[in-house]
Amino acid sequence: IKFLKKHIYFIMPNEDDLNIDAILNCAKALIFRKGIDGLVIDPWNELEHKRDLYLTETEYVSQALSKIRRFARVNEIHIWIVAHPTKLQKMANGKYPIPTPYDISGSAHWRNKADNCLCVFRDFETDNVQLHVQKIRFKEVGRVGVIDIYYNKATGTYRTNNNPLSWNKVNAR
Repeated sequence: IKFLKKHIYFIMPNEDDLNIDAILNCAKALIFRKGIDGLVIDPWNELEHKRDLYLTETEYVSQALSKIRRFARVNEIHIWIVAHPTKLQKMANGKYPIPTPYDISGSAHWRNKADNCLCVFRDFETDNVQLHVQKIRFKEVGRVGVIDIYYNKATGTYRTNNNPLSWNKVNAR
């Protein structure tokens, strides 16, 4: 708990001003005050997305992702965005497909502009969970693959092969 209190900060701009610029302004202050080097925006769909009338949703998403990417590079921090897919259609076998970044509402730019794309997928019939690494721009960061993970509802933790999830022990297939 001590470690988390020292290293994790929650930011919440004014409810009337919950947009990308407000989030990035709060992050900028934390970069200078606390030296943060990572930012999680979760979830994307809860932000206020006021776009100019002349912009399509795709153009807006492209501009927003470019702004976030520039901010990350200028300030030398990592930024993760949690974005949910649009409503998926069941396949012929009655199961849902594994979402891809192209399934996120708004634009194919979710895949095209991202450096890395991950999908946590749960089969609702079996409760099996998989982590799909769907895109890796720079090969030194990782590789595309899938791992099976097990969610323990009682503890709220994930495990692989009955061991606590440890990325250096997990082999992507």
